Amino acid sequence: MKRYIHTLGMILMAMLGLSSCLKNDSDTEITVYDDTAITKLSFSAVNRYIHTTSKSGTDSVYKKALTVANYPFSIDHYQQKIYNREPLPSDCDLKHVLVSVTTSTYSGSVAIKSLTSDSIVYYSSSDSIDLSQPREFRVFNTNSQKYRAYQVQVNIGTGEVDAMNWTALEELSPAESSKLPQGLYEKKLLKLEKDDTGTSFQLSEDNGATWTTETLGDEEDASLLPSECLATVAFDLPYTDYSSYRLLVGSPADDSDRCIIWRKASNRGTGKWVYLPVESNNAYYLPKAESITLAYFNEVIIAINNNGSIYESRDQGITWKSFDKYSLPADISTNNLNAIGDSEGYLWLCDLDSRKVWRGQMNK
Repeated sequence: MKRYIHTLGMILMAMLGLSSCLKNDSDTEITVYDDTAITKLSFSAVNRYIHTTSKSGTDSVYKKALTVANYPFSIDHYQQKIYNREPLPSDCDLKHVLVSVTTSTYSGSVAIKSLTSDSIVYYSSSDSIDLSQPREFRVFNTNSQKYRAYQVQVNIGTGEVDAMNWTALEELSPAESSKLPQGLYEKKLLKLEKDDTGTSFQLSEDNGATWTTETLGDEEDASLLPSECLATVAFDLPYTDYSSYRLLVGSPADDSDRCIIWRKASNRGTGKWVYLPVESNNAYYLPKAESITLAYFNEVIIAINNNGSIYESRDQGITWKSFDKYSLPADISTNNLNAIGDSEGYLWLCDLDSRKVWRGQMNK
């Protein structure tokens, strides 16, 4: 009888042990949740393979990293779909993509269903993923007994979209070549001298041959004016109370990596310069460079740095974003460049050292 009681006791002890599997060493209960969700999915790295053709007809391809921050994903939890609203450029390599996945606090692991079978492989942020076609992402609960499936789809532009088509001047027809914008071969060499009064400054657009007096806005600080790497652009502002808008950018005197930016909105020739401060938490700023070329093109401001980086501002110079759809001709030098956008939607570039000219147009 004692033997049976001892055996029964062992069985009860084992059952108690199993029931305590959801406790840790400090007897704190661990709750298993059934709720699962992907709360954020974003690109970590995507490569582009950009095709260019020189004026001699030679084809070349070079690799460039996509600015992934410009292509966020949206999550539809009701339909369990994840997708990017802004299409990626058509030259992106979607077979080798790195993504970052964030789940809810109740979720466990994330897995991705195979493209050819029902097998799954667990997600790793350091492993590339083939997203050239829709993929099923599964996020499991903490005990891996239940999961929620999301269909992840990457939208990409067609072959005719999201690229700049460049044509060398000698390849244009005589009628097209005759439409060169005025001043394309004559880059403005800027000089700026601050006034001792702190209320104005002298600006020369011909490297000191002639000067104009520019007035600062009320309570503006002339010490914040740039002194190096000056660039300026002027354009009309339709649908506003101002007849024109002008931007002045340059390098700061301190060690900051951000350009200093001033703007002037004018009405019939009157207007004062106002400093546009860059907040420390603003990630979308214009980086400092050895030289910068500004142009107004398709109702946005384009800034071309001497290292070939291109930025655009859609809010008249407040924020700047790097956009991969703007790619320069393969054999152009950016050390001494002039850029002008015309009224017909073309962007003209002139290498002032070689006198070579290109005309660019966004493919649509």
